[in-house]
Amino acid sequence: MLATAVVAIFASIPMGWAGMALVGVVGLGCEALAALAIPGLPSFRAKVDREHHQQTRAQRRLQLLGELSNYGDTAALNTYQHMFNRVQALYQTASDSRTTLTREDVDKLEDLTVDYLGLCVVNLSLKQRKDHASDEVAAKRIAGIEAQLQNSALREEEARQLRSALAEYTEVMNRSRRLAVRRSALEATLIAMPDKMEEVYQLVITSPYSSDMGSKLEESLAHLRLAEEVAAEFDSPQSLDRGAAYASPLASRGSASGTVALGASRAANNAAQSLKT
Repeated sequence: MLATAVVAIFASIPMGWAGMALVGVVGLGCEALAALAIPGLPSFRAKVDREHHQQTRAQRRLQLLGELSNYGDTAALNTYQHMFNRVQALYQTASDSRTTLTREDVDKLEDLTVDYLGLCVVNLSLKQRKDHASDEVAAKRIAGIEAQLQNSALREEEARQLRSALAEYTEVMNRSRRLAVRRSALEATLIAMPDKMEEVYQLVITSPYSSDMGSKLEESLAHLRLAEEVAAEFDSPQSLDRGAAYASPLASRGSASGTVALGASRAANNAAQSLKT
């Protein structure tokens, strides 16, 4: 529109208002055609999707950083800052035209840094929940209820209420065991992710102009995607903890990329294998 206005001004000198009107009509026609054609271009759609994803990621990062600050976990924040600095250095490498590393590849790594924050929040939330829960108290209550149920003089209504309470306490114990297994897998992942990120950084820095950089990076990312599998374990009806809300974006993205939610024991084994490799 600015170019149309400039051309119309120059056209009005020899042709008067007729020249200005002609240029204006041509400019409006071009603008209308562009408005119809450009939004359908794959490059334009990809740009809009990328900007939306970056904005969403930035909002989620701020939210998770606020949560970690409230928990007071400075170690997790320091680890995240180190990973974030590595990603920024890789962005500078990707800007070099001689390297096969692309910004899309580095974007995946930046997504994983935000995923790391989410898993840290889940871990701290589970730890807080474990500190508040008392398995010993639940076990004593179960033993007491079982002893009362042995009383033959117990009325039917009282026995029904005691059996209901026994089922609730049993579910508490089972849930506690499930969360303990999941937390073990989660803690192993939190240890492995920064090391794997460092391996990716060293790989790119040592051979930035490698022709098979894409395949090497994809192989390294396959190990880092363990975070998606672990996060998927917390995206279930049993995970009522508020920390599961931060794992849900991870789980949904893992489903989109074909990642299948594994059992808790499978996730723990995978986490241990990732640490060994």
